Formats: sequence, C-alpha cells, structure tokens
Amino acid sequence: MKALQRTLAIAASLCLGAQTIRHAYLLWLEPRGSVLDKYDRPLKDEIAAAGSLDELLSQYDPVRKEVDRVRAERRAADPKAHFEGDREAEPFKSEAALREAISSWEDRAKEIRALRFYWGVGLALAVAGAIAYLRLNRWLGVTLLIIGFSEIIYWTSPTFLGPATQEFDRLLVNKLALSVASAVLLGIAIRWLAVFREGGEG
Repeated sequence: MKALQRTLAIAASLCLGAQTIRHAYLLWLEPRGSVLDKYDRPLKDEIAAAGSLDELLSQYDPVRKEVDRVRAERRAADPKAHFEGDREAEPFKSEAALREAISSWEDRAKEIRALRFYWGVGLALAVAGAIAYLRLNRWLGVTLLIIGFSEIIYWTSPTFLGPATQEFDRLLVNKLALSVASAVLLGIAIRWLAVFREGGEG
C-alpha cells in the first residue's frame, strides 16, 4: 500500500504545484494588453474597471438602446435588408463587447461559488479519509482521501482566460488561495499518515 500512497502523493503534489504556479503567473505576470488595444481601449478600460455586474449593466443599457434605435431606423428604411456587418460597426461592436463581458462575469461568479462548495466537499472527504485510515480501515481511508483530493485538485485546476474583469481576477485569487491551502493540506496528510517514512508496509 505504501507504494500506491507514495505514487498518489507525488502525482497530487505535481498537480497542485504546477497549477499554483500557473495561477500566480496569470494573476501577476501574464501580459493582458495587446498592440491592438489602442483602437478599443476606452471601452476595454471601462469593462476592466467595472467593480460589479450592476456597473457593467449600467454601461450596457444605453448602448443596447442605441443598437435597438439604429436597427429600427434601418428596418424602417428597408424592411427586407439584412445587417450581417453590424458587429464591426458602432454601436454594435460595443454592445457585443459589453454583452460578452456581462456573460463572462456571470459565468465567473457561478464558477467561484462552485469552486468554494466543491473544495469544501473535497476537504470534508479528505478529513474523513484521514480519520478512517487511522482508526477504521486503511483501504477505506485511502479511497476517501483519493476522492477528496481529486475533488480539490479538479476544482482548483486552471481556468480558461476570459475578459479582463475584476470578477475574473477574483476567480484567480480564489483558485490561487485554495491551491496553496490544498498543497499545505496535502503536505500535512503526507506527514500525518507517514507516507514517505521508511520501513513498515512496502
């Protein structure tokens, strides 16, 4: 059993170490700008500076009204016309960018809630596994530990990039903090269960 425990401990350590470094890189070192940003910078700055979903909605509302007004005018002028090129012209371009930012904000908020919930579930299973390992049955304990740390590692794994919003940064901060906490907990479990202690069962 010791060989299995050591293999799993090393694999979990590699996963947590790699993803913790990636979260830190994305949060503090990843370049977020582009040479093309100067053409869209005012809107991108407003989106990035929004501190809440309500702020994004307050930016979106007048742009959406302007889009509806322009479309209504074009339809009145030519009811059969199709406006396929609208996405590249204003106000359609700004409306699409703000819509994407709002959708991304909502997705990130849901992801933060799920991350915290499932990380807590993983922690509870890992603690139950450690107790079962020491007091009840080693195989039951190892099984619960595997399930618990698998849940923890999965939910703290790297996320795909999204628009530069404060909610995306908040998701990265949560993932980084919980990845560090997970690595510490894994180290405690390895030491407490004497996974790498020489001698005993091989």
